[in-house]
Amino acid sequence: MIGTSQTTHTMNRSELQDKFIHADIDAMDLDDMYTILYDLLEEKVSKLSDEELMEDVKEYHSHLLEE
Repeated sequence: MIGTSQTTHTMNRSELQDKFIHADIDAMDLDDMYTILYDLLEEKVSKLSDEELMEDVKEYHSHLLEE
């Protein structure tokens, strides 16, 4: 249980973490969300091999190969 000396309310870590994440999301604007999503996807895609990247591009965004 996580509690503070200023309040008698206690919650488990999962509840506190969930509330913290929702509060962060609620405080974000669209640009903040776009930046975070871009960073997460960039990290994920950078771990792909060249072959895996090409497979994903062909499957999900084949139009990118036509440019």
